[in-house]
Amino acid sequence: MAMFLLPLIIYLTSFSIFFPSPSHAADTLTPSDTLRDNQTLVSAGGVFELGFFSDLISGNHYLGIWFKADAAKVVWVGNREAAILDSSGVLQIRSGNLLLSDRRQLQVIVNSANVASSPNTTATLLDTGNFVLKEVDTDTVIWQSFDVPSDTYLPGMKLGLFGQNTTQPSFHFLVSWVSPQNPARGLFTLTLDQANSTKMVVWRGDGRHMDIAFWDGHNLRFIFDNTSSKNDYNFSYHSIGEEDAYYTFSKGRYDLMWFVMASTGDLDQFFLLDGNIWSISHRLCEDFAGGNTGKCLSSLPSMCENGDSFSVMNGSLPSTFNSGGWINMGTSDCETLCKSNCSCTAFVSVQNGQQVCQLYYQSRKDLLKIVEKGPGIVYIRGGATSSSGKYKIILKFYEFKGTIDF
Repeated sequence: MAMFLLPLIIYLTSFSIFFPSPSHAADTLTPSDTLRDNQTLVSAGGVFELGFFSDLISGNHYLGIWFKADAAKVVWVGNREAAILDSSGVLQIRSGNLLLSDRRQLQVIVNSANVASSPNTTATLLDTGNFVLKEVDTDTVIWQSFDVPSDTYLPGMKLGLFGQNTTQPSFHFLVSWVSPQNPARGLFTLTLDQANSTKMVVWRGDGRHMDIAFWDGHNLRFIFDNTSSKNDYNFSYHSIGEEDAYYTFSKGRYDLMWFVMASTGDLDQFFLLDGNIWSISHRLCEDFAGGNTGKCLSSLPSMCENGDSFSVMNGSLPSTFNSGGWINMGTSDCETLCKSNCSCTAFVSVQNGQQVCQLYYQSRKDLLKIVEKGPGIVYIRGGATSSSGKYKIILKFYEFKGTIDF
């Protein structure tokens, strides 16, 4: 597994994400401030930046944190499941809480897991990449983005289980993006094993999972490590009674190091040293040392009766048909969503000349009866048959697999 560096232009072209030119230089948001789509906060040392970014494929806008020197690497997303449809997004502090809103009257309390009891609060972006909401009078931390990570594990973050024997347990874990272009929750989750919190485990959307690391009493050992040599991850395992158990790590000899749970099911590891950024993409396989790629989490056999391949039909669904509404995303993202649920028997990628996504959960036989002639494309799980018995298989979707700069 080689470590290599790719030019920044490859990352930007592949990810199709747009970032506005910043017009706000502060690191702190106060109750009198309003952060709009074309404004950002910048941490005191100029390491991280917080603002709105957009996915150029769907046009959705998200609140995020990224590296100031390279905006293309988003490390945190504040509204993964509540995308803003245009550039009308606004972040402000209302009644002490971080309120995200837009012109549609969408209102999302970013810190909903820990709401403020005092209206006198401020939110500061730190050089660690942590966005912290504090009560001004007591300097008490009310909420922090490190407690609700997205797909990226930064030094200082606590990944683990908290309050396990309380009425309100919480879990800090990573969830991959749907695709490199779509920051919504994807198929892969990295967390600790609830039965044995010294183990790290990755779950796939269909319920398959794999232990990927364990604590040997001194170091964290990943399945892709050579266990006969000492690694330099600088992980620490903490267990506090029977309630809290978590891992944290430091940057070690590097200027910075971090991990990303990739949408492909790989675990990507990034290093910053002497101004150069390096990365390794670790494929998660049960028998890594033996090279048994047939037991890799990203390529496990489908658990669905009709498999995970799709055939394609030209046509469209009737305008009166409704299977849950349209989702604004590309074909490969729509396919990924359908694959994640065995009940999804088909999806529509293009309707009335527009690129959209609609999932279909009824029988394939019924679907073939209602498909109409038209410019649309309908993808059907498994083989699609028709009155003529003819169908064609779609080409395999190739996801971007290269190792990249951030």
